[in-house]
Amino acid sequence: MTISANFNAAASSILAGSKASNAMIAAAPEDQRPFLQAQEQMQREAKLVELISTSMKKLDSMQSAIIGNMR
Repeated sequence: MTISANFNAAASSILAGSKASNAMIAAAPEDQRPFLQAQEQMQREAKLVELISTSMKKLDSMQSAIIGNMR
């Protein structure tokens, strides 16, 4: 798998959420569901930002190592 394919798979997994949290939200009282869905969405977005940030840092360190090896 390529880096972009791995990244896309991880991002899709994060955005889909877990079956357990989806089941928990579905079992919650009707008046609490919008709050729980919003909270879950914020957590997913935070995980996605963390994934992007970590990926960018790793790519930068790999590129720096390549440039360092060329010198």
